[in-house]
Amino acid sequence: MPRRNYYDIDDILAGQERVPCVLRADLDGLGSAGSGGASKVHRNARWALPYWMADRLNEEDYVDMEVSPVFSKRANRMYAASPESMQLRAICQHFYQFGLQLGDMVPEIPHVLRNMYVRRVIKVARIAQQGQNVEALDFVQSLDKTETRMLKLCQQAQSAISDWHKNQAYGLKRAAVVSAAAGI
Repeated sequence: MPRRNYYDIDDILAGQERVPCVLRADLDGLGSAGSGGASKVHRNARWALPYWMADRLNEEDYVDMEVSPVFSKRANRMYAASPESMQLRAICQHFYQFGLQLGDMVPEIPHVLRNMYVRRVIKVARIAQQGQNVEALDFVQSLDKTETRMLKLCQQAQSAISDWHKNQAYGLKRAAVVSAAAGI
């Protein structure tokens, strides 16, 4: 199980993504937590639980956790075919962080994430450098939280480079107290 950052809100929200699970035993008193009105949940019942809960219950052998549809074999093939066209925000807002949490469960996920990130970050950097146009707007709206943070950092860096070229980055300015005393 990958180490999670207790204080990172994005990591916590990534753990809220639901994964399909199958119960290994009959459980009493949990019917109200599922999709039925019965108080007993039977063995082999299928539930979609938040990843943080499913992972712990899987460790304790109460459920068999299955791969999230977000990282199914079919989805991974689509990601490999055209990573730039994927609407990650619609698929999973915390796509990369959720994928890292599932990395131990499915060994191919880190490879999929790396390939996707490398291909998409080039476009993110290009948009930050050249500015946004209509085509870029569609791509920006498809970014997940990690890529959105990357875009903001790239834009800040581009702005800092622009200021440096204009000699505005590291100029000395007169203090307000000195200006007031001099009557300027």
